[in-house]
Amino acid sequence: MTSTGAPFSSLGRNLRQVGSSPVCWAWVAVILGIQALVMAVGGPDRQPAWGWFQMLGLSREGVFSGRIWQVFSYGLLHGGWWHAGVNALFVLLIGSRIEHAAGRAAVTKAVIFGVIGGGIGHLVLAPGGGGALLVGLSGGCLGLLLLLTTLSPQSRMMPLPVSGKSLGLGILAAELILALIDPAAGLPGFSKLGEILAGHGLGGWFQIGHACHFGGGVAGWVLGRWLLRPRITLERLRRDRERQEARESRRR
Repeated sequence: MTSTGAPFSSLGRNLRQVGSSPVCWAWVAVILGIQALVMAVGGPDRQPAWGWFQMLGLSREGVFSGRIWQVFSYGLLHGGWWHAGVNALFVLLIGSRIEHAAGRAAVTKAVIFGVIGGGIGHLVLAPGGGGALLVGLSGGCLGLLLLLTTLSPQSRMMPLPVSGKSLGLGILAAELILALIDPAAGLPGFSKLGEILAGHGLGGWFQIGHACHFGGGVAGWVLGRWLLRPRITLERLRRDRERQEARESRRR
């Protein structure tokens, strides 16, 4: 699939796409519905919601104790309305582009693979091996974004004057670097740079799940490459057979 337009160049077209993207709206309904339930019982810091977070949120301890489902279920929970709302908006704005260009199944695959990839990235790269409890659909959101930039590498990603390919690679590189230089990770050399940034008032950067974002983005990129792989069709097989027969005729 190729695209020659900028994803946000036509507001009217984008709004129509958002309004007619049932899969994206279904994901938004799930995210906000679960958040409404959490808030209705007192919020994530009170029971019974805190018990749900311990059971479904991602942690190294939980996975090692057999709660493998946490690698996906953490994406369904959020820390507050702002967290859930931003991710829901992201799904609508980016996911609707994919739903209309690559199909409904591509959206669901990107979200699921992105969440799982983000969970694995958190467990592998986050400080302490992902010991802190992780929640949020951010991995799935990055999966959607990297799928879009991979499927439309030449598109201009407004409002930034860069191509989809450059934006995707830049995001992956930035998230990986920020994950590695986190002072809490304690990596020789890398952590020193993180300490310098924190000393200049940028310590808030390391409160974000960069390892999760990186893992989700990689999953979206892999999915995009898979969707763009050469397909074997009857027409392709016919052309290959004709070329083979032509080479054999020349040898005779």
